[in-house]
Amino acid sequence: MIHAEIAKPGPALRGVAVPLACVLAAFAMTAALSAPGLLPRYYFFHQDIFVLGGLLALLVAGSVLRGGASAPMRRTAVPTIPKVAVAAAICAILLWAGTHLLFGDYALSRDEQMVLFDMAVFRHGQLAAPLAAEWRGYADALTPAFLLPLPGNAAWVSSYLPVNAMLRSLFGSLADPALMNPLLAAAGAVATFDCARRLFPRHPGAQAIALLMYATSAQVLVTAMTPFAMTGHLALNMIWLSLFLRGKRAAHAAAIATGFLAMGLHQVIFHPLFALPLIDHLRRRGEWRTALAYLGNYALFGLFWLSYPHLVAASTGLVSQSGPTAALGGFFVERVFPLLTARDPHTIPLMAANLLRFVAWENLALVPLILLGLGAVRRGEGLARALAAGIILTTGAMTVLIPYQAIGWGYRYLHGLIGGCALLAAYGWRDYSDRSEVRAFVVAGTLATLVGAIPFLVWQAESVTKPYARVDRMIDGIDADMAVVETEGPVFRIDEVRNHPDLSNRPIRLASHLLSTADIAILCARGRVAFVDAGRMSELRIGLSEVRGSAHLRALRAAAPERCRAAGF
Repeated sequence: MIHAEIAKPGPALRGVAVPLACVLAAFAMTAALSAPGLLPRYYFFHQDIFVLGGLLALLVAGSVLRGGASAPMRRTAVPTIPKVAVAAAICAILLWAGTHLLFGDYALSRDEQMVLFDMAVFRHGQLAAPLAAEWRGYADALTPAFLLPLPGNAAWVSSYLPVNAMLRSLFGSLADPALMNPLLAAAGAVATFDCARRLFPRHPGAQAIALLMYATSAQVLVTAMTPFAMTGHLALNMIWLSLFLRGKRAAHAAAIATGFLAMGLHQVIFHPLFALPLIDHLRRRGEWRTALAYLGNYALFGLFWLSYPHLVAASTGLVSQSGPTAALGGFFVERVFPLLTARDPHTIPLMAANLLRFVAWENLALVPLILLGLGAVRRGEGLARALAAGIILTTGAMTVLIPYQAIGWGYRYLHGLIGGCALLAAYGWRDYSDRSEVRAFVVAGTLATLVGAIPFLVWQAESVTKPYARVDRMIDGIDADMAVVETEGPVFRIDEVRNHPDLSNRPIRLASHLLSTADIAILCARGRVAFVDAGRMSELRIGLSEVRGSAHLRALRAAAPERCRAAGF
């Protein structure tokens, strides 16, 4: 049923197409002129700008389309949950194949690598792996980022929370762990469709649109082919919302349990930013006791996960006398406070590039439909206002805390909210699907996404990933005990410094910028050393990096006696 206040003559699309085109153009100008290098500029000029150009063309065309109210659409045939589940499972198998065929099951970023690192730790029934005494002074050179600081480097594990790696490790005991994220993406699709059925029981077209927006997101598809925790955030958020909407005591209890897992996936902040506006929705409906049950449990979950580093230290016998309360305080002092006080001067252009990247990696009709659904947000219908608040809260928090996302397919800090965005788009479709120009735009945007944006963005993601995978295989093939990888210059070469937690890999890799010439003498006493410079990596078409080598690596190589150096390196 179309609400009276929005059922007015004239083309509805023009009211959102023109302002959106102007905002996108302004953001694009900001990104083009001031987005910092290297990744933000690379992604904008090599990937996002082409898709955004297509969207702007669609918006211009949509703004001049003649339209208005037309004959009501025939009832849309919407599949049942079992049929959606079967289709989602088939898509999961295809994404699993893409993980291997397109990306070689290669963990490109440090975030992804640390998932695999933690999996190897957890498989041995440990929360942190002991590090041999002779290597403790080289912990940073062996794994240059995202290590949990433990006294004396006596043990190591990533600084991320453990649920993503634990789930992947458990799943890996039964099947290929690379299949987990495709299955989670599929579960998120089913849960999103279930949420749409509950929110729009009399609007099958809105249900179909929600599923369509989710399933045609290049960000959802590509990220599902990686070990990133963001696929888990999206799936658990939508499973949580599906349980939340049932409204029964048992369903709320299951949602609270799901929230515990979601908060421990890798960073504690993402799920609460999605869930808190929805919990507040309960308060506004007078369901105080249920809202307080959520808030009380979430406070306990937050305390538990924020004190998790203390539990890790205790499990290794490295716990200090200060106890978990001090560990919790240390979390804020060492990790939260610096984020709040160390302002990035590029925050505005970074966030402009991030938001443009998010738009480019979704169905091209998603944002216009969300804007058409703002009437439902203003009127406070259903969950529209709470879903919109989650997007605003998350965007604001990331602007303040960490505007630079580094490697990500789309804007991954909004990844857990894609299902909510799809539901907001469904509100827009519900209210304006009787308009011929809206229907035409959604069809055109979806076709452009399927035949243009998705193939192009998948190809771009593959073209970025494959050279780094080739470098990884090249280093693995070196006949040496250790490999010093040139890490001066652009940060992406540093991601080739990756080791197993038990250092069973050969060669053991070390970051050149964290070594001195005196270190080389010590390492040479332990075996043969290879020196992998920027030129050798560029021969394998590694992208986004300078070719010239550094004086520091040349000095390290010169400090190694001839007998110590691996042949050819």
